[in-house]
Amino acid sequence: MKTDYGKLGQESMDSLKATSKQAAAVQACLLSEIMRRNRDTVYGRKYGFGEIETAAEFQKRVPLSVYGDYEDYILQMIAGEEKILTEEPSVYYCISSGTTGEAKYLPLTERDLNIQYVYAYGVPFGMVREYYGDLPEDEVFGKIFQIGEFAKTFMENGVMNGIRSGCLYQWLDRGEQFDAGDYCVPKEVLFPDTLEDLLYIKVRFALEERELRAIHGVFINRVAGVMDYIWRNWQMLLTDMEHGSVDARVPLSPQWREYAKRKLSPNPSRAQELRLLAHETLRENMIKKIWPNVRYILAIGGKSFAYYTEKMEGYAGDIPIHPYAYAASEGIFGIAEKINQPDRYILFPEAGFFEFLPLSEEQVENKRPFFLWELHVGERYELVFTNQSGLYRYCMGDVIEVVGWHRQAPIVQFCYRKNQVINIAGEKSNQEQLAQAVQRFALQMRCEVVGYCVQEDVSGVLPRYLFYLECTDMDSSCAEEILDDCLCRVNYEYQGCRKMNEIGRARISCLRAGSFGRYEERLAKSGKHMGQNKRVCILDSSEKKQFFADQTTS
Repeated sequence: MKTDYGKLGQESMDSLKATSKQAAAVQACLLSEIMRRNRDTVYGRKYGFGEIETAAEFQKRVPLSVYGDYEDYILQMIAGEEKILTEEPSVYYCISSGTTGEAKYLPLTERDLNIQYVYAYGVPFGMVREYYGDLPEDEVFGKIFQIGEFAKTFMENGVMNGIRSGCLYQWLDRGEQFDAGDYCVPKEVLFPDTLEDLLYIKVRFALEERELRAIHGVFINRVAGVMDYIWRNWQMLLTDMEHGSVDARVPLSPQWREYAKRKLSPNPSRAQELRLLAHETLRENMIKKIWPNVRYILAIGGKSFAYYTEKMEGYAGDIPIHPYAYAASEGIFGIAEKINQPDRYILFPEAGFFEFLPLSEEQVENKRPFFLWELHVGERYELVFTNQSGLYRYCMGDVIEVVGWHRQAPIVQFCYRKNQVINIAGEKSNQEQLAQAVQRFALQMRCEVVGYCVQEDVSGVLPRYLFYLECTDMDSSCAEEILDDCLCRVNYEYQGCRKMNEIGRARISCLRAGSFGRYEERLAKSGKHMGQNKRVCILDSSEKKQFFADQTTS
């Protein structure tokens, strides 16, 4: 399969424009179709899908749900039973750790994958093409440095499985039809037989590609981490390139070490070309220096990844960053409104049927979830989603804020996960508030916070928050007082608990440099997919707590 990126991008953009013009009608038709199509499934018969004709009837008949409501059904599907949640069979099972760390298996139908292909895969190409409207197409699209992982893994029943960001590529390669010619690594590196950290091999191939056009990732912290890796290991990488060798310190299995030596021949001319770039000044605008013709970077960033977004902007210079998509294992919900504009996602009407649980007191009186066409700019809602793969009125736990409209489709900003909070005395500090407090702290302390995570600490007279901080140039003499004040300013409930002496002052424990990088390495070694890795924030397991406790400076 050879992709015409310009054609795919334009067709996908046309679909987005058409459906967003009549979002309410598209949503109503989609719900009706989902009910009709799945009325004879086990789940459909239980809740009377065949008798549901309107969205109001759907809300009355079908209950709100969470993953636990589907576990038994999904086990039946994995065992080979048909027509359980959907009429259409599942062709993929998304693996998600969820909020508890326990593995979840979420079915995915071919219909859902087609939607993902058009919107999450196709629309970004259309936006890139519009951004570079004055350039010929062959100067916009070309070789791609894909940072993600697409190892081919399967359930016991032979159905593909893996993370959501990798499913599309595995599906496109069914029957080995995917043409990897537009990627800077060979196909066997894009689709390895087993999960292994192949960063070194990907980087070696990428550095040899002078005409690179794009860098694709999922979350921006991962992409920034790859750029950090190149900068830190610059001399080693160039020496290996020059001699066609693999440094003994590189953690590769014997199989892949031999592969690298066989496929990556000595390239002294490219190594010499790159050595002309002075390492001491390489970091600023590094991507353009190594690959002058890179046109865009695809990665989710924004306020949830503030440190890495800023770092990536330094590496990218004037290269635009496309914030890609608002998504989860349960579905692809929205597409970034524009290039270089994070935290604003268009909810596209064909994604699935949307409902929104109101959070403000005035809206709660409505006593039912809102529909997509009933939202108000400036209000926050908890997302409820019915997808095309067997989840019905699924409570995502995502709190989003409506920040505008794209025709009839809302533009939203992800705020925080409702069930990921730290809560000692009813103060319920969520991830958004914790991020705001740390950002305020960094500004006041004039330090750089590389990463942070937090847990409850009950070792003292009063329970309190324990922050693990990986910082540079921090004066620790008054740090805890300042961080505690920042928490009070972003969360009035926390402030009230402090005044009532229900919570003690926040405690800081400093981490050794590279602690978060080592945690990611540990996840990778344990077989975790890194393509969708988000930075750990709230330490909700003994394993996470012990790891960061072991990383502290004495």
